[in-house]
Amino acid sequence: MSTHGEQASIGKVLSFLQEWDHGNKTARSRMLEAFLTQNSGKTFVELEREFAQVASLFLSRLTTWMRLTYMFGTYLGLQLKAIGVFLSASSHDQYLREFLEDGGVLTLLDVLGQTQTQEEDKAEALRLLLTISNAGRKYKEFICESYGVRAIAECLATSITEETQEAAWALLESLSRGNPKHQHQVYKGLIALMPCTSAKAQQLVLQTLRMVQSKVKTVHPSIVEPLLNMLGSLRLEVQDEAINLILDLTEYEVRPVLLSGLVALLKPAKEEVQQHHMLEEPEMTEITLSLSVFVQQAAAAKAIRLLAETSQELSEELLSLGVIHHLLYTLGNRDHTEAQVQASLALEHFVRSYPDIEEHVHRAMGSTLFAAFMSAACSVFTMSRLRSAMQKGKRASLELTETTKPVRKRSKAAVKEEETTTTASPSTYHTFHDPADVVLLRSQLLNWYDKGKRELPWRTAAMTEPDLNIRTYAVWVSEIMLQQTQVATVIDYYNKWMKRWPTVQDLAAATLEEVNQMWAGLGYYSRGKRLHEGAQKVVSELKGQMPRTVESLLKQLPGVGRYTAGAIGSIALGQVTGAVDGNVIRVLCRVRAIGADSTSPAVTDALWGLANMVVDPERPGDFNQAMMELGARVCTPKGPLCSQCPIQSHCHSYRKVYAKQEKNSKRLLGKLDRLPSTLPDIEDCMNGGSCPLCPMEPWDDELGVQNFPRKPVKKPPRVERTLTCMVVRSGEEGGDEYLLTQRPNKGLLAGMWEFPSLLLEGENSEMKQKGALCAEISRVLGVQLNKSLFQYVGEVVHIFSHIHQTYVVYSVCLKDSEETQTQTENTQWLTRSALQEAAVPTGVKKILKLYDSVESQEEQTSKDGKRKKTAGVKNDKKPQTSKKAKLSAANNGTRQLSLSSFFKTVKEES
Repeated sequence: MSTHGEQASIGKVLSFLQEWDHGNKTARSRMLEAFLTQNSGKTFVELEREFAQVASLFLSRLTTWMRLTYMFGTYLGLQLKAIGVFLSASSHDQYLREFLEDGGVLTLLDVLGQTQTQEEDKAEALRLLLTISNAGRKYKEFICESYGVRAIAECLATSITEETQEAAWALLESLSRGNPKHQHQVYKGLIALMPCTSAKAQQLVLQTLRMVQSKVKTVHPSIVEPLLNMLGSLRLEVQDEAINLILDLTEYEVRPVLLSGLVALLKPAKEEVQQHHMLEEPEMTEITLSLSVFVQQAAAAKAIRLLAETSQELSEELLSLGVIHHLLYTLGNRDHTEAQVQASLALEHFVRSYPDIEEHVHRAMGSTLFAAFMSAACSVFTMSRLRSAMQKGKRASLELTETTKPVRKRSKAAVKEEETTTTASPSTYHTFHDPADVVLLRSQLLNWYDKGKRELPWRTAAMTEPDLNIRTYAVWVSEIMLQQTQVATVIDYYNKWMKRWPTVQDLAAATLEEVNQMWAGLGYYSRGKRLHEGAQKVVSELKGQMPRTVESLLKQLPGVGRYTAGAIGSIALGQVTGAVDGNVIRVLCRVRAIGADSTSPAVTDALWGLANMVVDPERPGDFNQAMMELGARVCTPKGPLCSQCPIQSHCHSYRKVYAKQEKNSKRLLGKLDRLPSTLPDIEDCMNGGSCPLCPMEPWDDELGVQNFPRKPVKKPPRVERTLTCMVVRSGEEGGDEYLLTQRPNKGLLAGMWEFPSLLLEGENSEMKQKGALCAEISRVLGVQLNKSLFQYVGEVVHIFSHIHQTYVVYSVCLKDSEETQTQTENTQWLTRSALQEAAVPTGVKKILKLYDSVESQEEQTSKDGKRKKTAGVKNDKKPQTSKKAKLSAANNGTRQLSLSSFFKTVKEES
């Protein structure tokens, strides 16, 4: 018999529902506002207590009212928020199931398709669908099989607010993490979205496509055309995402079509060309294309450069497609400087990589222009000379006809005019227009460096080693180790390395296993492998002689990029070249107030131009090291020590900070107009918003010099879960031995040794995890094991630069009587002492530490005579779907899934 309090609660709820049933829309809206105020954030238990265990009656009424009125927009926002209170209630899925039973999902999908629905209501509907999707795989399937992907994709394409677009993107991303069958559905829906007109939507679509692409493993051919068209976007973020996706797709079967399409974009079809007024010479016409075609041309050139830099194989494929002729054509586009710049950078890569191409381009350009091109391929000076040559009708610079023709001889007057062309940039704000300033900066920086430089072993080797070959090798090793690793960490590794392999011949004679063992713990293991490969190449192909120029370092040593080649060339070989690393980027951006994205092509090119301009011709190696030292010790990312900076007088950022401080202090003292400023006014870039080097965001007084440089938002690391197993057996000498397997020679941790592992796809029960590991270990050992032997140990988190890795650790102890297969090439048994010395990554050592701690706890527990609870993963006891859910017809032509069929379950497989 119910208590008096329970009867009162029931009476209150019945009164509430009766008022709802008889109320008009105004009364209901008032009731919804009160409901939201009182119940937002409550759990399932709290809502049931509030509604006397019949809260579902109100949810049903809400869903029905929304289904009847959503086309008219009658208080739709309130309805959606109130439903959200129920669907987000934690600890139970009863409300979710009842909402689906009442046709709630179909109604939400219909809301997305109504043109009269307000954007904020669409965003709220998408958030509800996301809540449903995140509740579990069955709910994802329900949305997808209710034709949800198409509705969500169309909403993303047609929405006009970023809030709605991002909500749709988040929902599609969530759905893609469900049933593999529906991953393809999401994938095709995203491809269909690519031609949409919203730049924000395009950016989100491309980001999601990259993520889904890695899961579906195949490429639909229809992706190529819209992807190439997106290179014509006027939004740089869309261009960059499109280029990133292109780089990913070169690993798939669409690669030939993609490469040929990129090359074709460099030379637009004739129907896209419009002829305009005549130039001074009758035979020349000015070619002007639409801006979109110009932008697409520039983006294609950039993509081609990045692809060519990725691998020699891609470079050769592009060459076979006639990319050089097309790049020369693009160089003639005097109406769009960015197209010229990107084509010039791409052409420079091919010229420096292939002597035959260098000869061809030299012949096409002529000696004078080719020399300017090679010294600064993308400089304004070079571009202005190209434009000048085009305007005067001189074909000596380029050939724009279908086939390369003999170069026309230039008159002496024309050559003289070219040589006297001004080299000044339209804006000198971001560079050094006075040579005296450069001389003073060099002197100040080197004096500071000579007085207080750190004594580092590789610097000592560079200064004292008389053998050029050994000196170049020593600096090469240090620069590779210093990539992405702090100096303090590198010193011990470097000293041990050089003691064991003092020459390139010694390193070439070592095994990759020995190299990996020496490198263990330093991270980014591919660096050590590339050093080893490079040493073997030097010995076998270069007769033991290290490359002697920056160009040959770039071309002949694997893993050596533009910065590393510049650093080795200047420090070991004395070549006059700049070296731009992270420290130098920060220093130059602050000194010259370069505030645009520091990874953008325009900023990258400007920084290299500055570095090559200011490097000291007498002491290039010391100057480059001084710049790096300044960035590491004084001009730091946070808390820069501007008062200790030797080149403070050249720094635009510091001058701006100082001027503002002085102005503020005088204002506080009431002396603003009485005394002249001791610091001259700071000039600003005259090009303003059109300058590719100026910041897009306003100056922040609180940041000061830390306003520069600006970096893009770092993408979050990919989340992965990996099953791994500690297989233990008794060794011949009494101690335990552990089974290790070798990773593939390519990819993450290439060639390293690890415990047997499997990538974990989705959420699985502990029983399924044991079964998967049992099958894998049985295969590796050649014996049949029982999964009941496997014990859960725990989880270990290990963070790589781009992966957030969680190891789900199990262990299995083999009995002495069990025979195991003899050791193979890719497996080995190691004792504890041997394991500590082996070439294993840090993650393996963390797993071993976890295993030891668990073993220690179990031993202590057994000594105490207490029962210890076994740690384990959350066992997924949810029943599994026995069949595919079927669709049942609805009056409006859309199909609602049968919940009874959809959630029908079978017993979990034992």
